[in-house]
This record gives sequence, structure tokens and C-alpha cells, in this order.
Amino acid sequence: MATPSVAPLPAPKPLRSNRQSIHNSVAAMNPGTAHLPPQQQSQQQLQAPPPPPHANERTPSANVGRTTPQPQQSGEDMTVDEATQLAKDHKELREKYTKVKKYYFEKEEQVKQLQNILAHQRLAQSRTSLDDSEYTTRLNRLDGLTAQLAFSIRKSWKTVPQWLAGSVNKDAILTGKQEMTAAGRAFISCWLVNEVFDKYFHPDMDTILSEQLKMIQKNMRRFAAPSQTAEEEEQLSSKVVNWRLATMDGLQDILRSEQSPVYRAQLMEILKERLIASLHVHLVDPPMSDLEGGVNMIIELAVNMIAFIPLESRDVVIEYFMPGTKISPEVMKQENGIPALVTSMADDLADRISIRSNADGEDVNQPFGGDSDQRTTKRSMLSALTGKKSHAAQGKLQGAASSTGSLGRPESAGKDDSTPRVRMAVGLAASVRGKNVLNKAPVHGTGI
Repeated sequence: MATPSVAPLPAPKPLRSNRQSIHNSVAAMNPGTAHLPPQQQSQQQLQAPPPPPHANERTPSANVGRTTPQPQQSGEDMTVDEATQLAKDHKELREKYTKVKKYYFEKEEQVKQLQNILAHQRLAQSRTSLDDSEYTTRLNRLDGLTAQLAFSIRKSWKTVPQWLAGSVNKDAILTGKQEMTAAGRAFISCWLVNEVFDKYFHPDMDTILSEQLKMIQKNMRRFAAPSQTAEEEEQLSSKVVNWRLATMDGLQDILRSEQSPVYRAQLMEILKERLIASLHVHLVDPPMSDLEGGVNMIIELAVNMIAFIPLESRDVVIEYFMPGTKISPEVMKQENGIPALVTSMADDLADRISIRSNADGEDVNQPFGGDSDQRTTKRSMLSALTGKKSHAAQGKLQGAASSTGSLGRPESAGKDDSTPRVRMAVGLAASVRGKNVLNKAPVHGTGI
């Protein structure tokens, strides 16, 4: 009987516990522990890694002293009295902070209001009828017209004004060249300041009223207390400017009337006649044919300028510097082109007066009824005196030339003449008082 063939069953796989499977998986992850025995592997694998440092824990630093100091006492260690006092201090500080904050915002609002008020006032008073460049242009044009007229009459002078006699050489009238042109410019410029810019307030009103208002404006500064500081000077200028602007506002009915052009035309005619008459005194008859034409243009430009100055919110001043004034580079510019001052007309006149007085003294000492020999003796003495005086004058020029350039001022032994002074100013200076210079005056110094 055949026995049935039975296939052998496969050998059963050994069972693995969960711990062994975990060990195997860990060994696979850590191949470095695969060679160790199972017990050592399990011990090494079951050891937990050290926990990471806590975020709040501080690592020791090398600069221990630079760390923020910890409070020495926590809130839990405070007593009841200390906690009460701390709460009281905190409340007091909060009250003070609230008051200061409120006070600050109140004052800040007041400051803003004051700033707005000042800004509105400045805008209301900020009136600039002509800017700086326009003033400079008009004054340069006026200087050019003055130079033209002075050049045209340079050979027509017969005398010079007394205030210019110490600045002009005695033979300048005979030559009639650059020196008399400069003298003519100086004379006309000084006349414009005295008779136009410093005399009339505005051309579009009655001339008498205009003169009175200008006098009031000048008296406000003339009779004011001397300014000790720049702030006081600025306050005085502000006072004068405010009065002038208020006066202009109050005179609008006159300035806008139909009569205002008539007033201006009358003033221009009056000034033309006065300037021509002033020149006639020192010129030969008849004067140059183009005298009237040059005077008309000068007066027209000057009158138009005084119509703008009262409208300014700045204290614009136009001035002329007389001979002997110290030279100030801030408001003056020196010019050349005229002969040096050797013997001025004033010195020459003083010499002649001295000779005449000596001759008169000789006449007084002589008895009345003298014969011709006595008169001859007197003439010879006069000639000798004249010659002696001329030699003395030459010696004075050679020995002390600086004394002849003193512009006719009396000599003094203790006076220092080294300071440069104005020999003659041939133009006008314009400036905003206490601020900036609009135009520098051309001048000739004593050393020129």
C-alpha cells in the first residue's frame, strides 16, 4: 500500500518581541551601535538625551557686570505699608503727568495762536513797493543822469559852493575837466537829498502838507531817546514805519483824488525851477543850452522815487555823505579819476584873506596924507609879503602835504589824520535802516 506523500511544513519563524523590533529599528537609525550586544544597545538607546536649555534661562556671559540688575525685592516680599506707599506715589506721579500734559497742550495751542496772529500782522504790513534790484536800478540811472548833466556844465562854473571849497583845487575851475565834473555830481546829489528826499513825504498831495508830514517823520527819530541796543533801534524803526503806513492809509482820499496828478506836476515844476536857480548861482551866464533838459529828467526820476518810499514796510533811507565823513566800506565805494588835492579853494582864499588883512594893517599904521613914496613903499611891502606868503605856501606843500588835504578843516597838532575821509561824494547811498545796503555811494577819498 502506497503511503501518501506529505510535503514538509516550513519551519516557523521565531517570534520577535516589540522591544526587539524597536531595538532593531533604532539600530538601523544608529548604525554605530549595531556591533554592541543587545543589552548594551538597549541601555544606550533608552538613555534620554539631555533636555535643551530653556529659553528663559540665561547663559553665563563674560561681561557679567553689564547685565541688567535684577530687582532685589519682588512684589511678594513687600510689606503692606511699602505696597501702599508705592501705590500712593504712582497715583501722585500720574496726576502730575496729567497736569503737565494738559498744561503743555494748552500752551502749545496759545503759541500757535500767537504765531498765526504775528504772521497775519506781518502779511498785512509787508508792503514792498520796489524790491532791492529796482532801487539799485533807479539809483544807478539817477547817477548816470547826474553825471551827464555835470559833464555838460563842467566848463561853465564860476564858483563852487562853500561846503565844496575845501575839496576842489584852486585851479579846477580854469581847467574845467574831471574835477569839476565830480564837483557837479556832488552838488546835484547833495541838492537832491536836501530838497527832495528829505523834504517831501509824497508827491501826490499839497506841497505844504507833504513838507509837514515829512518833518513829523524826521522828528520822530530826531527827538527819540538814543538807542542803546539793536532791539531799541529796531523798535524805533518799527514805530516810524507803522506811523508812516497808518498815515498813508488815512490819506487815501487825497492820494486817489483827481487832484493828485496836479499836485505831482506842480511839485516837479517847483523842483525844476529851484535846481536851475541853484545852478545859476555858480554858473556863468548864460548856462548851457541843455541845462533844462538834464534837470527835467533828474527831477522826474527823483519825484517818482519818493512816491514809492512811503509805501514801504521797510525803513528805506537815502543819504548823502558830506566832505570829512569817515569812509565806511559798507555803504561807500571809492572812485578814482580826479587830480589829487594840492591847494584847495578854501586854503587859497584863506591865504588871500590873510595877505589882505596884513596889507590893511600896514595902511592903518601909516599917517594920512602920505606922499607917493609912501604909497610906493606900501606896494613894495605888499609885493614882498605876497612873495613871502607864496614861498611859505610852497614850503608847506612840500613839507606837510597831508595838511593841504584836510578839506579846509582847522589844523590841530594832536589830531590823527590817518583815518580815511570823504573828499567829495559824487552819488547817493540807499539802505534799509539796520538791515541791508541797497546802493553804495561813490566817493573820492582824501588821499585821492
